[in-house]
Amino acid sequence: MLKIYLKMKNNFYIFILILNLSLLGCENNHKREIPELIEREVQENKIIPTKVPIDIEVPIKKYNFIFTNLENQTQTIKVVNNYYTFPKIKQSIVLINFLATWCPPCIGQIPHLNNLQKKYKNNLYILGTLIYDDGIKDKDVDKFIASQKINFFMSKDINNSIKFGNFIVPKLQLKPNFSLPLMIVFLNGKYYTHYEGSIPEEMIESDIKQALDKIR
Repeated sequence: MLKIYLKMKNNFYIFILILNLSLLGCENNHKREIPELIEREVQENKIIPTKVPIDIEVPIKKYNFIFTNLENQTQTIKVVNNYYTFPKIKQSIVLINFLATWCPPCIGQIPHLNNLQKKYKNNLYILGTLIYDDGIKDKDVDKFIASQKINFFMSKDINNSIKFGNFIVPKLQLKPNFSLPLMIVFLNGKYYTHYEGSIPEEMIESDIKQALDKIR
């Protein structure tokens, strides 16, 4: 009797085990069928998966630099994410000239800049600004401009000149004690080239011509 009971008990466990395995197999088969159904639906209906674009906000950096001459006329340089705009300037080429009244190379460069401003007045705007001339008075600036017969915009605003210098010099990878004159050329709001120290007029003119060729 005991043998019959043990045999029935073993048969019961075997039955339970087979039942679980069959259910597990169904479950696994069902799981395998789901991706196959999705794939079939994509193929039959030509469903094209789309990627959702992710908007990444880029921080906007804005800077304003205002330059004032002896007649209290102003020129503004606006910088937005390394793009430069000159609201009052219509010419496509802008040359910023950092100089000082006590700097012989700066003084020697002025006649050549006068020539270029006169020759390319429709395409070139030169903005001169004093730097390292702390404590200079307006009357001294006036005398300097008159004695050098400067025919381009000449700013007397040393504070803004220093601010712009501190902003632009690191971008040019120059040392803080950079050489004068320092001339920076912009073409249609973008940096084009720069010159540190005195430079031949012919070289500047060559770069002006090449810049004009790019926009014609």
